Amino acid sequence: MVVAVPSKTPLIIVGAGGMGREVAAGIKRYDLPYDVIGHIDDEKSGANILGKITDHVPTAAARYITCFGDGTARNRIRSMLASRGAQFTSITSPTVQSVTPTADLINCLILGSCSLSNDTQIGSDVLIQTLAVLGHDVVLGDGITISAHAFVGGYAVLEDLCTVHPHAVVLPKVRIGKGAVVGAGSVVIKDVAPYTTVFGSPAKVIAYGKPHD
Repeated sequence: MVVAVPSKTPLIIVGAGGMGREVAAGIKRYDLPYDVIGHIDDEKSGANILGKITDHVPTAAARYITCFGDGTARNRIRSMLASRGAQFTSITSPTVQSVTPTADLINCLILGSCSLSNDTQIGSDVLIQTLAVLGHDVVLGDGITISAHAFVGGYAVLEDLCTVHPHAVVLPKVRIGKGAVVGAGSVVIKDVAPYTTVFGSPAKVIAYGKPHD
């Protein structure tokens, strides 16, 4: 008897830096249902680079995933390629422990050994890195970056494009405003205004201003 082998979906990784290579290696290591056919990148070249992002004509049969540490870049580039017809997928590591469904997310990366509790709402273009923990009923907007070992407590709300750096703690019911940045190791005990950077334990404001000003 011949057993049919399920076909893998062609995948083009947007970005060929460290994160793009990490995702490609993880797909191979865990035998995920994707066939990485190459990367597109505006700055790098080489055997696995299919061309520039700015010039790329999307392939109908392929799926895409953006691999950048910056949520604004993930959101902007995904929108640009989607307007040309690119179809995006999301990748959740098989080592993730989640009781929140992640199969239908758009352009999200949820990496090794994260923990997601119940009823978490996750927007598009979200990156959750290794060993991050999200409590129940957390709300994540678009373009959020949650770094390794961070903790976000139940009912916390993270608005679009904010970043929580490694080992930071966001206490339950706290709201992090759009584009805000929580510094590494910080403990956030009260709401953070949009486009504000906080640092320390307890976290205090150290800078204001929109990203890339």
